[in-house]
Amino acid sequence: MNQSPPSDIRLAVAVEAILAGLGALRVILRNPRAREPVIKPDGSPVTAGDLAVQMAVCSVLAKRTPQWMVVGEEGEASVLGDAGAEILARAVAAVRESMGSDAPSDPSIFLANHPKPEGSTWWTVDPIDGTKGFRSARHYALCLALIENERATVGVLSCPTLVMGKNLLDIGSDEQYGTVYAALKGHGAWKFQPADGITQLPNSAVRLHRPKHAAPTWRVCDSIEGGSRAERMRSIMSATGLTWNSVSLDSQCKYALVAEGVADCFMRVPASYGAEKVWDHAPGAVVAEEAGARVSDLAGKPLVFAGDSLDQNVGTLACDGEIYPVICATASTHLARATKSLEPKSTEPKSTGLQG
Repeated sequence: MNQSPPSDIRLAVAVEAILAGLGALRVILRNPRAREPVIKPDGSPVTAGDLAVQMAVCSVLAKRTPQWMVVGEEGEASVLGDAGAEILARAVAAVRESMGSDAPSDPSIFLANHPKPEGSTWWTVDPIDGTKGFRSARHYALCLALIENERATVGVLSCPTLVMGKNLLDIGSDEQYGTVYAALKGHGAWKFQPADGITQLPNSAVRLHRPKHAAPTWRVCDSIEGGSRAERMRSIMSATGLTWNSVSLDSQCKYALVAEGVADCFMRVPASYGAEKVWDHAPGAVVAEEAGARVSDLAGKPLVFAGDSLDQNVGTLACDGEIYPVICATASTHLARATKSLEPKSTEPKSTGLQG
């Protein structure tokens, strides 16, 4: 028997906000230039879709929970120059069309920079996680989480290319709306298929339980982009002694696949250029954990969302409980060796033990 979602204002607002973002994105997708990017100063891409989703999501949050600030990925640097101004204009038009009379007079106010959250409760949004995937018509996700006392308590993922009733390893058409995943800490996770006219979390949403693993091989989420971090992840998995294979995809859809039981592990090995961003993990972490996965950093410590970066953690891990201990232990050993190899060698001459 399916258990309906709880009547919780935090969860309801989060789903309402993500659906507003999805509505704005669908307007953007009607434009043949929808996926064209502008490169931000940090070298990452941004599209009109990123801007439209963040503005729509923040519009709902500002109206429904004005007491809580929002830390979003996109800021003023996302719209610099003529190219930035052009995609901003398209994004603003999309928000106004999709939200109608509920749209703010100036949606661009929701692109202000908020480097540090204020207070113990705040929202974090990644309007399109996996922008490269969005640009290439691969997997991507609209992501929102509520942080309370440094823990993520609400997580919502809209995954337009994960289509309910289809093989989730396939890339569905984002014209089909895909699947929305919503989770509340301590209460569970649900999924539903959004559609025109659905603006709230429906009572018909399906309770999400990660099934018990039965296959001889464990499936691990890998990055399409590859690189040194992906190689280090593969090294860790190879050292576990587990039989495994990989599935490559973009974005926090990886957390959704772990929650569904389609994948068994998603880890992020620490990067050399800084800690993980809070908006890249908080939403998906709640969904995966409430569906039954184990979620922590690679040292087995709870994820601490104390700012816009996970500075108090060593990477991230979401996986099946059966393999969680061996992956944590192997990752800790692997990372300790890697850290030691990077330590500077002493240049002081060794003592001969002879006295003058």
